[in-house]
Amino acid sequence: MPAHIVVVEDDFLQEGPLEEHLQNTFPAACIETLSTESEFRERLPALREAKPDLVILDVMLRWASPRPDLPEPPPDVIEGDYFRAGLRCAELMAKDDELSSVPVIIYTILERSDLERSGETMPLLGSYVRKSSDLHLLTRRIRELVPPASLKS
Repeated sequence: MPAHIVVVEDDFLQEGPLEEHLQNTFPAACIETLSTESEFRERLPALREAKPDLVILDVMLRWASPRPDLPEPPPDVIEGDYFRAGLRCAELMAKDDELSSVPVIIYTILERSDLERSGETMPLLGSYVRKSSDLHLLTRRIRELVPPASLKS
C-alpha cells in the first residue's frame, strides 16, 4: 500500500517545491497538502479514518486563509498565536488515540534550541528537521520513519 504523507505548510513558495520534491522522490506516495491550522483541524476526522504514515508540520502557520466566512479560532489558538500552530497540531495528534502513533516531522526555520528554550517539547513520535533549500535531510528522515515498501512504486 502506498505511503500517505500529509504536509502542513502555509507558505506557497515552500509548499509547491516541497510537494514536487516529495512526489518526484516517492512517486508511489500520496502527498496531501494542507495550508492552515483550521484546515488541519477540519481534516482530523478523515485522518483518523485513513491514518497517514507521516505528517510533516511547519511550526508557524496561519489559522485560516483570508475569506469572508473565516472560521473563528478556538481559545487555544487565540492564546498561542500562529508562532506555535504546528506544535498545537502535533499536540492534537498526540492526544488522539487513533493518531498518536503517527510519526511527525517538525519542519521549521526555527532552531530546535529556540523551541526548547521557549518551553516547547517535540511530540513523542516527533522528529525535528530545519528547513533548508536542500531537501535531502528531510528525505532521509522520511525514509527513516516510513516503511520502505510503502515508499516504492
